[in-house]
Amino acid sequence: MPSVSSDQIKKIVHRFITNAPPGELLEVVSDVRVLLNNDKVFNTIAPLSFAEYNKNQYIIIDSPSGNKVLITPYGEIRSGEYLDPVGNCVITFNHIKQEATGSRPIGNELPSEAEPYRKAFEAEALKYTEAHYQHGAQTTYSKVKGSKYIITTCISSAIINQKNFWGGRWRSTWTFTFNPGSGSCEMEGLFKIQVHYYEEGNVQLNTDTKKSKSVPVAEPNELAAAVFRAVENIETDFQSALEESYHTMGSTTFKALRRNLPITQSKIDWDKIIQYKTGQAILH
Repeated sequence: MPSVSSDQIKKIVHRFITNAPPGELLEVVSDVRVLLNNDKVFNTIAPLSFAEYNKNQYIIIDSPSGNKVLITPYGEIRSGEYLDPVGNCVITFNHIKQEATGSRPIGNELPSEAEPYRKAFEAEALKYTEAHYQHGAQTTYSKVKGSKYIITTCISSAIINQKNFWGGRWRSTWTFTFNPGSGSCEMEGLFKIQVHYYEEGNVQLNTDTKKSKSVPVAEPNELAAAVFRAVENIETDFQSALEESYHTMGSTTFKALRRNLPITQSKIDWDKIIQYKTGQAILH
């Protein structure tokens, strides 16, 4: 059997950690450490792996400013520093402990010329998230590229029920690109859903879907209201289609995996079997 190199082992460990299901990171890490049996190697892998996991999962944390904020690649200023636009600060984040350890005021990390639009989008995103994601949070960012404004809203919502062996997370990323004052606002949404059910088994659902739409550019508040009406319609349609596929899967796909009747094409007569077993017991 060919040996596994040190680099291959590190890649395997990294992949295990970064693909941990929602709410099960510590359990996966505990198992990986036992299998690896080398804390020196593990400690060289952990910082990068934890950081990638936290950012990819859009984990929700408590900001020193008192509100909920997402840890995402879009808000990363530098290693360990992330934007909290609602709290008007940049937080220092410990990826291993998954908690904020400090903060400083936002400087020039958000372009001032885009702030009227970003704040309008943020206000609508907050209302939308509160209305539709009971356990969710949002963070809205902005940048300017040439004459284009790019507003990005990230939404994350997780429900973890380890007592009943299941958990899941919704992540959506909405990118709005437009030239203020004219033309259309191009919307692109990316939805990621990860669900894990592991009572006496191991079933996972992973989706990765893109949707797009255009709306006319308007003043900040009007445009923000319009794009989040569109977001609501698109996400509602997507979730309805997902529920319909679940129904179809339960009534057809999974049933097709099991034989309705034995090979004889006749139902089992359980009464005869009981009588037969009883007779055999009396005879013996």
